[in-house]
Amino acid sequence: MRPTSFKKRETAITGVSAPAVLAVLCFAASLPAIAQNQISSPPAEMQRFEVASIKKAAEGVRAEALVRLGSGCDGGFPRVEHNRFVVTTTLYALTTWAWGLNKYNGCSYASFAGLVSGGPEWVRSDRFELQALMPASSPDYTTAQFLAGEAPGLELMIRSLLVERFGLAVRVGTKDVPLFELVAAKRGPKLSLADANDPPRLLRRTEPNGLAHIVGKRISMSSLCLMLMIEAQRPVLDATGLAGDFDFDLEFAPQNSPDSAGPSLFTALQEQMGLRLESKKGPVQAIVIEAVEKPSEN
Repeated sequence: MRPTSFKKRETAITGVSAPAVLAVLCFAASLPAIAQNQISSPPAEMQRFEVASIKKAAEGVRAEALVRLGSGCDGGFPRVEHNRFVVTTTLYALTTWAWGLNKYNGCSYASFAGLVSGGPEWVRSDRFELQALMPASSPDYTTAQFLAGEAPGLELMIRSLLVERFGLAVRVGTKDVPLFELVAAKRGPKLSLADANDPPRLLRRTEPNGLAHIVGKRISMSSLCLMLMIEAQRPVLDATGLAGDFDFDLEFAPQNSPDSAGPSLFTALQEQMGLRLESKKGPVQAIVIEAVEKPSEN
């Protein structure tokens, strides 16, 4: 039993690009092998916001967010309510969303894999307040759908906005990157199916012995991949084949605490949850920023 006189440090994991349940938790060199399909103006079929307001936020990205979530990722959490879209975040994060990377957990996934390159530093450091109204004919998307990559019309509206208001021009292609696949261990998963009536929760705290302790309640595999990606600082893709939401309790030695007596993330994941991270390398979508400018405020 651990001594109770020590004060634990507990934080919510932020910077989510997974279902809205994780609201409590979201590279300047040119890329090789990029296809030459530059996008400098919105395609004819692109959808647009009815009206949109963009203002520079008073504060830039906090340094601790960059370390934990990846360069360019501030943890800005979007709200999608009926036909309204509201967020304060970086152009970097908006670009990952606009080009469909939410289905892989968005900004952190792109940052840890170096999938968005080019452009001036303010693309990653400046934050913008965006409030937009979608046309009345638009689907009634939810925040959870958007963060799971299930709101293609909204993604196209963000892309159109970035092209028109930021003068954003990019090249889109593929890049071979190292990543992890989350798979079941040989003896199978050691997970409990969540009670559908329980509120979703994902909390990370540091124990007195220096171990990281993460408690998940009603968490999907996609959301678990986001948590593991932030800890491992490398993209994690779900290959478990497990559907539904689960409860888990995971305790391990963080990467920045090599002297801890506890198990590594990889060992703890296998022993405590019956899951395994397999190292892979493969082609994924990559984006090079060719041109961009700061927007005039309105």
